[in-house]
Amino acid sequence: MDTNEQRDLRRLISWLERIEPWQQLTGEDSRAWQADPRSSLAGDGAKTDPFQVSHAVWHALTVSVDHLGCLRSSLLGDLHGEYREVRIHTHAQSSLLRGAIENAARAVWLLGPKDRLTRVSRRLGLQAKETKDSFRMRALTQQPASQTQQERLQRLTDLLVAAGLTEEQVKATVKTTPSYTEIVRGAGEQTTLGADLTQLVWSGCSALAHGDAYGTLAMLDKDIVARNQDMALVRVTGSISGLYWCTVAAVLMVQQGSELLQARSLSYR
Repeated sequence: MDTNEQRDLRRLISWLERIEPWQQLTGEDSRAWQADPRSSLAGDGAKTDPFQVSHAVWHALTVSVDHLGCLRSSLLGDLHGEYREVRIHTHAQSSLLRGAIENAARAVWLLGPKDRLTRVSRRLGLQAKETKDSFRMRALTQQPASQTQQERLQRLTDLLVAAGLTEEQVKATVKTTPSYTEIVRGAGEQTTLGADLTQLVWSGCSALAHGDAYGTLAMLDKDIVARNQDMALVRVTGSISGLYWCTVAAVLMVQQGSELLQARSLSYR
């Protein structure tokens, strides 16, 4: 490990230490997900009840923090005297960062818009996706539901109509599933990272999670061991620098989601 890697490793551990307050909030009955009755978030909830915006945001942040906590646990090993064992994985830790980024991005994407109708539409649009996904799972497990998929989607449609969306907007919200690329880019625009860099980091982590060759070659440290005509034998190792910068992006996204949650939860009177 050279001096640059040692520097980035110290920075990486320092950034992961920032999640400890969030771990305490999400791991205990902190009630931090509750919004003031006179807040904009409570107003959102009144339009989406029982599919509260605050509940979806809190769940997304909890999942993101859990991924970052697991990353920290996988990174730091036993303490041997003055030295601590550190484990750098090639692919698995990027899978954790992917989960951290996209979940925190979902929270930011839900809370970011200034107008209520957009926040309501996004929340109920995600619920429509959840409904469709759950029925696909039920079909695989042959588990019937107490209501049909259409009945549950109709409930969401009624909420969207009552909230004030036009007929075209309602149809688009229920039928069109927001992609994670859209969510990640939209959230990135709300941070100092920007949409392009946020998508780049998330896509790189996704490529490693999928085991894609291009991601492996682009995101990891590599040494050419041997060559044979147009073939090369390459040894890849985990990139401390890459892991550090992806962690920074994930923590910044959690921070932005947490700040938005606090701002939207405060009384506006």
